[in-house]
Amino acid sequence: MIKNKNINVCVFCGSKQGNKPCFLNNAKKLGYSISENKWNLVYGGGNQGLMGSLVDGFDSSRGDVISVVPISLNNKKILYENVSKKILVKNLLLRKQKMINLSDIIITLPGGFGTLDELLDILALNYLGIKKKKIIILNINKYWDPLKKLIENMKGYEFIDDLEKCNFYFFDTVDKTIKFIKNNL
Repeated sequence: MIKNKNINVCVFCGSKQGNKPCFLNNAKKLGYSISENKWNLVYGGGNQGLMGSLVDGFDSSRGDVISVVPISLNNKKILYENVSKKILVKNLLLRKQKMINLSDIIITLPGGFGTLDELLDILALNYLGIKKKKIIILNINKYWDPLKKLIENMKGYEFIDDLEKCNFYFFDTVDKTIKFIKNNL
């Protein structure tokens, strides 16, 4: 049962924890900060890695947790079960689309191929003018610095032109991220 109709914050992040404690700690802090502001969390449904830490930090008495899960991953061993709403979809592509469509803003934490795919998809959708979502890339421990460099190269070699269309912002702390959301939504 959805109890909060406020801002839906989508978080893309890894199902693994990475090798730095700061990744887990910031995921948990982000989850807490989203709920502290009475915003809803939209995420991929996992109970492990950064996904698990994110939802562990979220106080469900202050907002809703909306989990979007492909049928192939609908396994109780890897999913967080205490959610306000679980949406089952046919595949990863539909999960990504559903998460984007449900969200008012998107935050990307560190992660692997899936996280990178999700981030690049919404960047491309914004760039093409199909979507107009604000995207925050939470650059914990400079994890996303290589992506920054790649984007600069793409711009420098004129494969992309107007980066403002992408509507993305890099921040290195959860606090700066939350402040940006408060000031821009």
